[in-house]
Amino acid sequence: MNRTIFCGQRIPRELVVLPTEEYYRRRYRASHRGRWLLFAVTVLAVLIAAAGARADTAAGAVTLEDVAAGDLLFRTATQGQYQPAVHLHSRAQVSVRGLLAEVTLQQEFANRSDKWQEAVYVLPLPDRAAVNGLEIRIGDRRIVGRVRERKQAAQIYRAARAAGKHAALLEQQRPNLFTNKVANIAPGETVRVDIHYLQPVTYDSGSFSLRLPTTLTPRYIPGEVSDAPEGQLAPNPSGWALPTDLVPDADKISPFMQPAGELTAAGSHKIAISATLDGGLPLAQISSPYHDIDFHKQADGLYQIALRGGEAVMDRDFVLSWRPRPAAVPRAALFVEQPATDGNSAGEGASVSTYLQLLLLPPDAAGKSRRLPREVVYVIDTSGSMGGNSIRQAKESLLLALSRLGPDDRFNIIEFNSGSRAFFPRPQAADAQNIQRARDEVESLQARGGTEMATALRLAFSQQLPGDETLVHQVIFITDGAVGNERGLFELIQQSLGDARLFTVGIGSAPNSHFMHKAAQFGRGVSVTIGDLGEVRERMQALFTKLENPVATDLQLSWPQGLVVDAYPKRIPDLYRGEPLQLVARIDGGSLGGELHMRGRLAGQQFVRSLALQKDSAASSGIASLWARSKIDALRDRQLAVGESSEAGAGLREQILQLALAHQLASPYTSFVAVEETVARPKGQQLKNSSVPNAVARGQLLQRQTYPQTGAGLYAQLLSAAILLGLGGLLRRGRRLRGRLLQRLRARLRQLLPDPRRARRPVERQLATESALARAR
Repeated sequence: MNRTIFCGQRIPRELVVLPTEEYYRRRYRASHRGRWLLFAVTVLAVLIAAAGARADTAAGAVTLEDVAAGDLLFRTATQGQYQPAVHLHSRAQVSVRGLLAEVTLQQEFANRSDKWQEAVYVLPLPDRAAVNGLEIRIGDRRIVGRVRERKQAAQIYRAARAAGKHAALLEQQRPNLFTNKVANIAPGETVRVDIHYLQPVTYDSGSFSLRLPTTLTPRYIPGEVSDAPEGQLAPNPSGWALPTDLVPDADKISPFMQPAGELTAAGSHKIAISATLDGGLPLAQISSPYHDIDFHKQADGLYQIALRGGEAVMDRDFVLSWRPRPAAVPRAALFVEQPATDGNSAGEGASVSTYLQLLLLPPDAAGKSRRLPREVVYVIDTSGSMGGNSIRQAKESLLLALSRLGPDDRFNIIEFNSGSRAFFPRPQAADAQNIQRARDEVESLQARGGTEMATALRLAFSQQLPGDETLVHQVIFITDGAVGNERGLFELIQQSLGDARLFTVGIGSAPNSHFMHKAAQFGRGVSVTIGDLGEVRERMQALFTKLENPVATDLQLSWPQGLVVDAYPKRIPDLYRGEPLQLVARIDGGSLGGELHMRGRLAGQQFVRSLALQKDSAASSGIASLWARSKIDALRDRQLAVGESSEAGAGLREQILQLALAHQLASPYTSFVAVEETVARPKGQQLKNSSVPNAVARGQLLQRQTYPQTGAGLYAQLLSAAILLGLGGLLRRGRRLRGRLLQRLRARLRQLLPDPRRARRPVERQLATESALARAR
């Protein structure tokens, strides 16, 4: 092979060997190998970053439980992802008679696409609601649901969906969270879903009230991810969270939220509420703390109530309160339902039963009692879900509580989010110095991180030192209750409570009422809810009144002889000032008659309250369903104590199942299913899917929750993407760095070694001149 040799004389052109095409091809491949590697690394980084952010900002795409306000969701081609359908209108019709409210929640949706759709409908309900009816209306057709065992209902629904029939399935995920599926909605059809339920009216400190949830706060999912495919980064098809060892159904209770302004701008997520109120007493006041209402009294003594302006945004709970005139404040109330027959209820033989709902108020304490010194541990939730107005309400509540401490009291404060921290190692004397130090720390608290309640509760209960019986031990828990592992926390409270009392303060526009009420029940305390910054003082004052006054204890009921009574709650709780005894009962074995006696102790004194059980007591329908719902709650509490998977737990499951089937109620083991007999979807027409996000509760910050804390979460994926991009940058920068080093090396060699080409240049110029002259001659 000829080589080019540099020397002092010119080389004839025909002797110079130029690079071939193969040479350039090889050089191109060598120089672009690094570029292709850089391109591949960059693409991988972008894909991982997009996967991490997809559920966080995915253009309104949501998952099955990514809903809080009761929405219709249409599935997309991507498994587990949903796009909003148009939410046309919602309406709640409430009828209150005595101590019972009957509610029909209507929500209309339209399929605006040109495809047949299957929809998923998700809604929050009151935690003590007895859901006893489901209807689907499509055009003029009305599909009425029936209760079946949960697995059987799901099978019936899947078969109807595959056959092209209109069908609906309503399932309970939590006592205050239900989901509904509607199959085979035709293009252009409008669907109305009617949910019927009953709920007891609350009475406290002379005022009646009921709460209607319209949204909820996303729940934190603790624990280690279980049964997740290796390397899975995308959200679970049923929700944004993967199941964990502490929350096995995390994929079914992990809601996604969207700012209310974005939804209302499209005319979605608004509700109309109307109520008929028959309190049975002259009323002094009717009010709603979070909404503007109008009301007027009719000739028959009933009150008609409606939202002012017709509709409201579904971004907070609706609360209706009414207060009797002072002279008409009840000391007792009794309502009766006596169905014609009670066929095989709860597995028993056919019988005629009477159902009672009663209210009985203990007497006030005689004289002013001595205030006992207290040891109070305040627990404040500073997790991310408490951002916005919630953390301000919580801090204001805590500061107000500190101001009520006396010189003989002791206190401590525990804040928790992803971890827990106590302000003091042990409860300290409530002197001016310690209170000021605590106030300064409370002012600096910020909302961030997860909601690890278990560690905070353990720390709070461990603060109580045994042996000092002169102190009243109290734990005040300030939180929004946004957790998914409620049952585990209830078990912890039962095991660790000791002689303390647990009081819960629900914070925010849409707290988890199921957790707040049950935690207080297991903690032998009470629960209050603060939904607005302006009512902090009033609601906390009501709590302080209970904390600082004698408690009615050792309560017992004596029923007339000859009656077989099954009453709930089974264990009569201690009653705080202003609290009545409210219970529901089923009576067999005789007709009503005689007196019911409630005995107990108040401020060290024995007392007796009596109530006549008259046959002509006020009649009310729905008490049987409310009694069955209360009994199901009691059986579930027993399951919590013995374990759901144990032999005793299996027996309790069977009791719950038979009770729910007999009374046609939704429960953990039963579901409503409705199927239209005629086929609606023609053969050959595919069943497609679309979706609707939900309103963030008023005053809360949008929580970008996508993965469980122990999964490969958003931050882990973004970190991986950053590392890969950094590697790509090094690869790119490496080529430039190598070129710069070679340039610097050449420059240095030129300085150290003489360049023979520079010495030859004068000779070459002279030869060129002589050659040019020769050619000219």
